[in-house]
Amino acid sequence: MIIIPTEKRIDWRRPPVAVIALILINIAIFAFYQSSDFSKYQRAIEIYEQHEFADFEAEAYLNYRKQNGILQGNPELYEELVKSFESDPSSISQNILFDRDFLAYLKKQQNHWIPKEKRSDWAQVRPNIEKNIAAISSIKLGLIPQHGSLITLFSHQFLHGDIFHLLGNMLFLFICGFAVEAALGSLRFLVLYIASGLGAGLLYSGIELASSRGGVPLVGASGAISGVMAMYLMLFKLRKIEFFYWLFIFIGYFRAAALYILPLYIAKEVVLYFSSEDSQVAYMAHTGGFLTGAALLALLQWLQPESVDEEFIEEDQGVDPRRESLQNILQKIELVQFKSAQLLLDQHQQAFGHCAESDFIAINLLALKKDSQWIKANIQYLQRSNRDRELLARQLILWQRLPPEGREKIDHFTRCQFALRLLDGEKQEAAEAIAIELFKTDSKEAMLPKLLGQLAVFYKQLENPAKAQQFEQALELQLQKSL
Repeated sequence: MIIIPTEKRIDWRRPPVAVIALILINIAIFAFYQSSDFSKYQRAIEIYEQHEFADFEAEAYLNYRKQNGILQGNPELYEELVKSFESDPSSISQNILFDRDFLAYLKKQQNHWIPKEKRSDWAQVRPNIEKNIAAISSIKLGLIPQHGSLITLFSHQFLHGDIFHLLGNMLFLFICGFAVEAALGSLRFLVLYIASGLGAGLLYSGIELASSRGGVPLVGASGAISGVMAMYLMLFKLRKIEFFYWLFIFIGYFRAAALYILPLYIAKEVVLYFSSEDSQVAYMAHTGGFLTGAALLALLQWLQPESVDEEFIEEDQGVDPRRESLQNILQKIELVQFKSAQLLLDQHQQAFGHCAESDFIAINLLALKKDSQWIKANIQYLQRSNRDRELLARQLILWQRLPPEGREKIDHFTRCQFALRLLDGEKQEAAEAIAIELFKTDSKEAMLPKLLGQLAVFYKQLENPAKAQQFEQALELQLQKSL
């Protein structure tokens, strides 16, 4: 579920200087500083596995985690770690190298754990491995709860896990940030933005340490951006403003009192935190950002009410007729008034033309009415190839709803192209399923080797060597079939 406030339109007469500066800084750090992270990690792993240090360090690591590490007093987490090693031996090296306290433990206990004939080699090579790992941005400047500092509370806000993490955060920052900056001024906005990121990091660290997990580095601007979203809502208080929403197949706009949405945001993050234990998303950082941003804005409005540009808040932005038309159609669908919805949709497309959003609604109306043209329209929609994340999400919904006979009508080239776009959008499970299905049918499609190769590269970057090897082998077999 996504809900984004969209009440204000950007006014370039008062450009969002701080927002643009933050976006440029984040992009520059990712492009010029973080770009070397993967090569550092690969270099460390290659040296580590070449010298087979895991053969004796694994047992030491399990003992360390049980007796001295963050799993102390939590046998269930220890058993989960043992099972993960048994099911995926390749995860041993990654766990060992990214645990920041293990090496110090091993140095003290090396006579016990390191075979005598390996000690000289280990003493010479292991520091070089550690040097490469320590230079990775998420380790050096990410917020690791056990080793948090004022520097990493600040620096983690400007690091990102990958390009999609970066672009997603920067999009949300721009959508919400320009209005908050216009209302508060650039300097106040920047101070509250950074403070929200600090609050996000503190709550995240506290929860992680309390739950005996605190070894995962936190990176990303999402905590600070959550604070910006909370400030947006606090600025409008009980005024009814426009929101964009995306819930399953329903996409549209609605108006609601701004402050009513804030507890919904926080409740969603808390629920997801407790229901998604294996997720890499820092839900508690988002929650910390929301709470900090809301509290700081409330304090600012109380101490310096004149610091908020109320004229900007009150300014009427007008209603977008196209959005209002689409919203009327969606309301008819929600009321199960399909004939009225179809009539409004026809009128909408006559007035505003076809677009990905209105065509998606048309396809869903065909499905709801069990129209025989549904599969044909579905296939045509899946063949659209422009790189739009919202379009891709809609296409994935349609693909998952297509029956097997419908999927078979889509040519192999289109399926490969669709899978590649899914992979670009980090929908790797769906992309993988398409690739495996095509591979098993002995497809001769020239795009299939590219898809298999991209999946292998993707899983290498995801630090999943078992999956990467699976697709490398599939690629070799596919190339042999093509000869």
